[in-house]
Amino acid sequence: MPLASLGAFANSREEAIPVDRRPDRTNRSDPTRMANQPSLQTSRGRIWIVVGGLFAVLSLVPFTALVVSGSPAAPVATAAGALVILLYATMLVLRFAIPNRTRRLRLLAACLLALAAVALLGAIVCALVAASAAGAV
Repeated sequence: MPLASLGAFANSREEAIPVDRRPDRTNRSDPTRMANQPSLQTSRGRIWIVVGGLFAVLSLVPFTALVVSGSPAAPVATAAGALVILLYATMLVLRFAIPNRTRRLRLLAACLLALAAVALLGAIVCALVAASAAGAV
């Protein structure tokens, strides 16, 4: 078969799909792709700040209770709480310091995920320290 007749097809793997009918792989309109979610494309970052603030406050409640009660896990709770506050402060700085919208939103999302991971790991370690101090582990 002459090469000119193969012009309608891209390569041997996609011979059944003509070039003009192939899906556009660079199309960003697919809403099911994680990178195409509105909160990562069109948001100004306010929602990330609000959700991050709520999450930070809710995660600081048990850490504060552990510190105030004098629990053996108080040092871990203090460190985890300080990291949560630091990550939320980082989110605030990123929101106003980065002009590129896509980069800013992705960094805010990463900070929120890190904040959640720190809070979860802090809670787990606090529970293990408290349990070992009580002789349960």
